[in-house]
Amino acid sequence: MEFLKQRGVEFTLYRLKGDEAATVESAARSVGCDPSMIVKNVVFVAGESAVVVLCSGDRSVDRSKLSEALGTNFRLASREEVHRLTGYVAGGVPPFNHRANIRVIADRGLLRFEEVVTSGGSTDTLIRLRTDDLLRLSGAKVLEVARPSKA
Repeated sequence: MEFLKQRGVEFTLYRLKGDEAATVESAARSVGCDPSMIVKNVVFVAGESAVVVLCSGDRSVDRSKLSEALGTNFRLASREEVHRLTGYVAGGVPPFNHRANIRVIADRGLLRFEEVVTSGGSTDTLIRLRTDDLLRLSGAKVLEVARPSKA
C-alpha cells in the first residue's frame, strides 16, 4: 500500500477473510465486481528469466502465446520460485513492487476495463485501481498472451 501511496495513486483496499480470494469468482463476489475485472498475476520462468503476466479473470494465460511473443519457452513457476523472485507468496503476488527486476506483461484483454481489482501483496488483500495506473506502475508491456477460460 505504501508503494501506491508514495506514487499518489488512488486505490481501494479490500481485506478479505478466510478463502474469499481463493478463486476469481469468490474474490469478485467479495468486492462486488464482475469476475472478468479480477487481475490474475501469474509468474512464469525460463532458465534465469522470469515474467509476471497480468491476465483478466475470464481469461487464462496461453503459455505457447507467451513463449512465442517473448522468444523463449516459459513454464509456470513453482511456489518457491514465486516467493524467491517476487518476495510474495503464490496467490498474493501484486502486479508491481517485486523483489527482483522481473518483466511484467499485461494481456491486451485488460485494456477493456477502466478499473481492475488485483492482489494487494497477500492472499487476503485486494486493491481496486485504474487500469492506466496498473500498467504504468507495473511497467507492463501489453501483448496478446491469453485465451478465454474454459467454462
